[in-house]
Amino acid sequence: MIRAILFDLDGTLIDSAPRICAGLRASLTAVGVAVPPDPELRDCIGLPLPHVWRRLGVPEGRDADAVAGYQTWVATTAPPLPQEFPGAGALLAGLHGAGHRLVLASAKDTASARRHLAMHGWAHLFLGASGVEPGDGPDKRALVGRALAMLPEGLRRDAVLVGDMPVDGDAAAANGIGFIAVGWGYGARADLLSHRPQALVADVTELARLFA
Repeated sequence: MIRAILFDLDGTLIDSAPRICAGLRASLTAVGVAVPPDPELRDCIGLPLPHVWRRLGVPEGRDADAVAGYQTWVATTAPPLPQEFPGAGALLAGLHGAGHRLVLASAKDTASARRHLAMHGWAHLFLGASGVEPGDGPDKRALVGRALAMLPEGLRRDAVLVGDMPVDGDAAAANGIGFIAVGWGYGARADLLSHRPQALVADVTELARLFA
């Protein structure tokens, strides 16, 4: 039985794409970079932010200006915080209550990841949160490794990562753990299946049954 679960955040637990895309548009505008169509912005969800800037054409040395543009947008015009996907909070509470060990593995920076857990009232359900740290590569491999290290040693080998993007499947494979893909997020079904997940679940109820 699976007793340890790493969870992605954006696109898995919270519906953050509209807010993320709007924030990226504000950041690019602030540094004078042409804003690509929304599908290209959505493809950046789940990637570490420094590598998002390179992918979207922000010049080297302008990262701080892009972040400042985002912060100005948050302070003036940002929409409300993203909502959880239906049933996500109840799922987490049920898993915690059944004795599962949960860790967040998010491509947000670690402080932001922890803040989102607190804002949604989930912090007490998780052993901790692992996010992007300086020096991480252009994917989630390093942060998933740190998330695994938060688990009791005896539970790490059989842990799984639940996520909605191919980058989650890559990180799970690189760390020698299973990947469970969710179909309600932002990754294309064919791309998720190409990463050979243990399961591709359609809704929270189906996901909960996997861990029962």
